[in-house]
Amino acid sequence: MRWFSEQRARWAVVLCSLVILLLLLSSCATVPSSRKYVGPVLDSKGPIEESFPSLWEKRTVYLGTGVGGRSPLRFINPRAMTGGPGGGISEFPLRIAATLMDSFLIEAGLEHYADLVEMTPEEWAEFRRAYFQRYDVENHLLIWCELQTSWTELYLDLDRWIIFIEDDAVNQYEPVQILEEPQPIRQTVMDRLPEFQPQQRGPRWEVHRKTLMLCFPKRDFYENPILSEKVRFLKLVFQQSDDEKTRAEGTWVFKK
Repeated sequence: MRWFSEQRARWAVVLCSLVILLLLLSSCATVPSSRKYVGPVLDSKGPIEESFPSLWEKRTVYLGTGVGGRSPLRFINPRAMTGGPGGGISEFPLRIAATLMDSFLIEAGLEHYADLVEMTPEEWAEFRRAYFQRYDVENHLLIWCELQTSWTELYLDLDRWIIFIEDDAVNQYEPVQILEEPQPIRQTVMDRLPEFQPQQRGPRWEVHRKTLMLCFPKRDFYENPILSEKVRFLKLVFQQSDDEKTRAEGTWVFKK
């Protein structure tokens, strides 16, 4: 029994380490885009020929980016949030990196991390089993999300948001489970807002973060797969629960 407890603790650490790796990848994206073109069929079989970071970037979209997805979200003057000079709130309060975790990407990530820590075949098998059990990969369509805001931390409260996916036939699905992942290092990141250009010292604003795994059903009410060759695109939507106009979208387009 003691050996079993030690094994569980060890794999908990390993899974946490994988979370850290995913967080590092999500912070290294170079070309923000709210639309990504992916392969003709997700969950394709065959050898993994691309690197895990390359596959990760191809499946990551960014919600809340600037016009045309060319630059990160520029937050407005904080005085506008309290009704002071500078106008009202006119921009989306979150910046979100969302990665569509199809089985091809999951297998590539598990193999990549197993190589990094030099797992034995037995350790690799147990690691893969623990991952599939935690996220119920067989029954869930997974989307990894990192949320950031330099507004009040209350904007990270999931009760403020309606989250769903939508396909080209306007079928919508809400997550059946949302798992909040631990941040590897609790660190306060201070970003100087572009509206303030003081000559000497000026205010700095805290950036709040939250990392989630969104678990959507893999099949609809009639047991049909939500993702199939007939689906042309899948859209992820974050919509403020008390204001339907405050929303952001990211889309994966499936090339035929």
